[in-house]
Amino acid sequence: MTWNGRWWLLRASISLSLGSLGGALVAGGCGSAEPPCGEPWNPCLITNEDGTSNGVCGGKCVIQPMDSFHKPMLLWIGDADDPEPACEDLTGFDLQSRDTEQIAPRTSFRFRTLLPGDEPCPTCKCSVPYCRMPGIVAAHSDASCENTPAETLRPFNPPWNWQGECTSPGTVPAEEFSAIWIAPVPDGSCTPSAEGESSPPKSPAKIAVACSGVVWSNSCPEIGDVCMVNQQETNVPPGWRYCMIAQYEGPHECYPPAGPGERPRFSDKLTFYDRDLTRGCAPCVCVPSRTPRECVARVSAYSDRACSEGALLGTTTVTEGGADRCLLPEEDGAALGSIRAEWDVNELGLCEPAGGEPRPTTVCCLPEPAG
Repeated sequence: MTWNGRWWLLRASISLSLGSLGGALVAGGCGSAEPPCGEPWNPCLITNEDGTSNGVCGGKCVIQPMDSFHKPMLLWIGDADDPEPACEDLTGFDLQSRDTEQIAPRTSFRFRTLLPGDEPCPTCKCSVPYCRMPGIVAAHSDASCENTPAETLRPFNPPWNWQGECTSPGTVPAEEFSAIWIAPVPDGSCTPSAEGESSPPKSPAKIAVACSGVVWSNSCPEIGDVCMVNQQETNVPPGWRYCMIAQYEGPHECYPPAGPGERPRFSDKLTFYDRDLTRGCAPCVCVPSRTPRECVARVSAYSDRACSEGALLGTTTVTEGGADRCLLPEEDGAALGSIRAEWDVNELGLCEPAGGEPRPTTVCCLPEPAG
């Protein structure tokens, strides 16, 4: 039976046997007192070349990754013109089966770096902000503008792109309405867009491949460590590093460097990008500047069709982002014949485009051995 075929047996046995490993680790014995040592139900303790114990981890024990990171992987970093290794070709000596096994056969990530001047994403722009007059008005049969099955709404909408001039969509007799419902000022804020073509990136300074294998918990001597099975140093060829990769794009912090005499941590911070750069472009957004934006329109309704001052039914204000308004006619028994509006406040504000840059992936690695 291959090592990969026995994972589930070993995982079940380790959780049971490690509870009594404290004394066994000191004595250098097996996971339990029952022979034969090395069977799936009785994994052997591993002794490193320097005589220290590795628990029952047949691989490399490393510190537990942080919550926002994937399980540790092997990462190869090379120049763009270097032959890219294949994860399935990574093989090594299995301490339990005594056979040669694949140690990290799954390709999990393919990265690249960027050079100064690379702009692989389209350019982000923002539309010019503007204040828009309300576009939806209706004669409402309910004096509170409440919508129920028994109430009726009769559209009294101004023309498209209304600038506030007097307009008469028709005439609504007095007996057919009790109030005038006016929708809020429509949103006319900056709208982001991606324009232009992305410039082809230059040849990347570096490329990287991340290969993942089996990672166990509860099999190393140190509580909280995880075991990268079969990925001990003697099985890992030159050019590969032990790393953890952030689960989400964007900047993340790595572990702080280990102090003198402490075991290594994933403290070397590297930044990479998805090999397909355009797939990782951040969305374009518009960021308001310090200049406040405010749109407040004063809307008046009239009983005639010419917005005559003597025919005024009432006036109310509506704002962008505010609530709708219910205008009660000041004169009973009057028809609705026209509306007009003007700006009380027309502050456009300013905004700046943001986003559109390639989103980085943070990679934290164990320090490379000195020398």
